[in-house]
Amino acid sequence: MIKILLAFFILLFVSGCGSDKKLQVAAPKPLPSWYTNPPISDSQYLYETAEGVDKKEAVANALDAMAATLSVEIASEYKSHKTVRDGAVSSYQHDVDNTVETKVNAIRISNYKVIESKEQGFRRHLVLIKSDKKALFADLKKELDEKIILLQDKEHQIGDKNIVEQLRFYRETDSSFVALESTLNVMNVLNRGFDSTPYLKTKSHYTTRYSALLNKVTVSLESNSHAEGLIAPVQAALSAKKIIVQNRQDSYHLTIEIDAEINYVHEMGFHLARSAITLTTKDSSNRTLGSNKLNIVGQSTQGDAVAKENVAIKLKRMIDKEGIAKVLGLKL
Repeated sequence: MIKILLAFFILLFVSGCGSDKKLQVAAPKPLPSWYTNPPISDSQYLYETAEGVDKKEAVANALDAMAATLSVEIASEYKSHKTVRDGAVSSYQHDVDNTVETKVNAIRISNYKVIESKEQGFRRHLVLIKSDKKALFADLKKELDEKIILLQDKEHQIGDKNIVEQLRFYRETDSSFVALESTLNVMNVLNRGFDSTPYLKTKSHYTTRYSALLNKVTVSLESNSHAEGLIAPVQAALSAKKIIVQNRQDSYHLTIEIDAEINYVHEMGFHLARSAITLTTKDSSNRTLGSNKLNIVGQSTQGDAVAKENVAIKLKRMIDKEGIAKVLGLKL
């Protein structure tokens, strides 16, 4: 009983002492004026504020936001309108909803300065950055011009290569221009007098050249006796790519050799056709341009012939899934 009363009086004493003290809460730091009312971007400079867990992240976020204001790679909502007449670009316009959250992938703004920076609290850093529009435009234009000159030099040399290497060059070059329209859009914003047509025509050149080369390619198919049933799925895949299958001899002609060895095994009521398949692609000079080896097991309950047919079915599924180029071992 005494212990209970003692505990009760101690509790009252502590409560009484605590009632005389007020809980002290640190007031939040006021935000700097340059963050709440940053300079407005004008004809000469771009300004952007952002925050992050540290200065590095805050700057990265500010750069993303700055690029987003230039309508680059809008992730949530992006509309592009391009009118093409007579094979040439006659107008180029982008309409962008820049009120949505954005994620920038294409443009790297390297020309900028951090003009204000403040640690606002635990894991909260504020920054204000500035970029000169003329300098940024010059950097982007220089990068594009250097890239085009390099590609033109490579194009002069690629004519001596085989048709597969030529196709690879034009496909990879065309792919490297994926972000071109976003870059040109930014450059148009930075410099209203900039003419993007020559750059779009350059991109069109590489796209057109790839298609023109592919249209010239013809292929003939050869096989040993075990692989005769494998010609059909390969030929169907080539035809789907609009590649003509015919016998011809010139620099645009390829020969695909399909060889197979088949061992038949009977296991647990199944007929198995264990196939070791070799696919080799050669040019008109009999040089090997690509090859691949496949091990496919066909199966059936209706005999060896049906099991062998199942090998062709599985080869077709493989081509549908991975693409004819990969199955042939061609790096296109």
